[in-house]
Amino acid sequence: MTEPIDAATLEEYLAAGGWRMKRIAAQTWRGRFKTARTGRKFPVLVHQDVEEGFLTCAIVPLVRTPEEGGYAHALYTRLLELNQVFFMAKLSIDDDLDVVLSVEYPIADLDQSELLDALQALSYYADVHHDELQRIVDEGA
Repeated sequence: MTEPIDAATLEEYLAAGGWRMKRIAAQTWRGRFKTARTGRKFPVLVHQDVEEGFLTCAIVPLVRTPEEGGYAHALYTRLLELNQVFFMAKLSIDDDLDVVLSVEYPIADLDQSELLDALQALSYYADVHHDELQRIVDEGA
């Protein structure tokens, strides 16, 4: 097994792929990106967990959970349905009840193309599904 990539190499990969990110902690980067289809902007975090052996790329928040329970239920049901068809990515809920769209990738053999594929998957799924999920949330507002 090879050694995981170091932070400097990860930064090189991000820059080479056109992902402008700012390091906010030893192994965490934050940035924003604009999607290709809708031009919507999203926040993105990249975190390298060397101990666990994974790189996580995440949009936080993709949307926020509605306060009304019935609409939250409708949102959560749709998130589960989407998780069944997503490739590489997953939807989850964080401690603040924000919907998180993320990709986790083993860092042992991570190369530039795999990192960029992970970020592209986030961009694609956010671009295609954000409006639908936001409509569910807005109905509960």
